[in-house]
Amino acid sequence: MIWARASATVTRSPKTGHPILAAAVVENIDEQHRSRLALVNAKQDLEILSAEQAATIAQRDLLLREVYHRVKNNLQIIDSLLVMQRRRLSDPEARAALAGLRGRVFALGLVHHQLMGSQDLKTFDAAPFLEELSSNLLQGVATKDVRLSVNAMPLQVGLDFAIPLGLIVTELVTNSLKHAFPSGEGAIEVLLKRGEDDRVVLIVSDDGTAAASSGSEAAPASLGVTIVDGLVRQLGGTLTVRRGPGFHTEIDLPGPVV
Repeated sequence: MIWARASATVTRSPKTGHPILAAAVVENIDEQHRSRLALVNAKQDLEILSAEQAATIAQRDLLLREVYHRVKNNLQIIDSLLVMQRRRLSDPEARAALAGLRGRVFALGLVHHQLMGSQDLKTFDAAPFLEELSSNLLQGVATKDVRLSVNAMPLQVGLDFAIPLGLIVTELVTNSLKHAFPSGEGAIEVLLKRGEDDRVVLIVSDDGTAAASSGSEAAPASLGVTIVDGLVRQLGGTLTVRRGPGFHTEIDLPGPVV
């Protein structure tokens, strides 16, 4: 079968109005029609493919949210077990160790909570994350009159950057809260800013007793120090410590890849 288009015209007498001439044209439009059909079919196929991809992405996002949710719930269960165990302990050092572990577990859970609520399920803003993380750490030492401020630039971070960042801040803030303020009063600042060549600079500082906030001289390789050093190296960064007045830790990191 060949597709064609036919048209006809009739010429009438200006005097009588009767037809005096008829002309017909038949045009072969087979190729044009088949091209149009192919275009329509391609459009329909594209719409079907797009719908299938959208459904696949939606299903993937649903599963990913479920994974984040389950990880967060499992970490909450671990935290509850740590609380129960801590209540059974009377040794101050053991209780302090479990409290430190709870802070690390909270940091991990908060990362997954932020990812679960993000739009792309891959990245989130580090600024509110650090604010909530620091606030939780401060609540754990209600007996001290310590002011904690967070000044963080907006920074999109993924899982691989957020977890080390959260754990580093947890260790440094916890160290200041435990050791820097014998009088129970003082201030801690967490600063996240842009460095040179799109690098990221994290600064955690306090105005406490420098010798105390640096930890025990007898145990320079404490767990917290070991964790921070390992995480900084994992991110490919450098760490600088300055004592007096207070304790000042500056970490220079490559910008996160998102």
